[in-house]
Amino acid sequence: MTKKLKCFAFSLLIILIVISCRSPKPVQSENKAQTITITETLHDTVFKIAKDSSSYNALLDCINGKAVLKNVIQAEPGRTLKSPRVRLDNNKLSVDCNLKEQELYAHWKSKQIKDVQEKTITITKFTNYLTFWQKVQIWLGRLLLLLLLFLITRFVYKIYKPFVV
Repeated sequence: MTKKLKCFAFSLLIILIVISCRSPKPVQSENKAQTITITETLHDTVFKIAKDSSSYNALLDCINGKAVLKNVIQAEPGRTLKSPRVRLDNNKLSVDCNLKEQELYAHWKSKQIKDVQEKTITITKFTNYLTFWQKVQIWLGRLLLLLLLFLITRFVYKIYKPFVV
């Protein structure tokens, strides 16, 4: 009886080895990548300042052949200009109206952050598929193997049957 059990176990092992030989399934892999792009831009600009003016009106009088300021009628400053400074020396009129140089220059930085998440899925596909005839041959080979195993076990059983008590 132990011989029958050993023979049955050996046959089962052979069958399992033959059945377990399969082609591998397609491999699926997944790659993830995250990209963060920071773009920094430097901006600059010049601010224009509107024109400005001031005015001064006065009456002149002539005394002993020389011009003299008699009466100031109007002295009007501008937005940033002060009232003009007026002088009368030796019949010469001098008007000073000064404005310091103004330049406004500004610059600033701006950042743009772009976040890109990329996901790549790769599936391996087989290009060499079995034809119908190849599949038929494989199945016929399996059936033949099973038939051969059956005949071998029957033959072994007949040989060892007289020895079994």
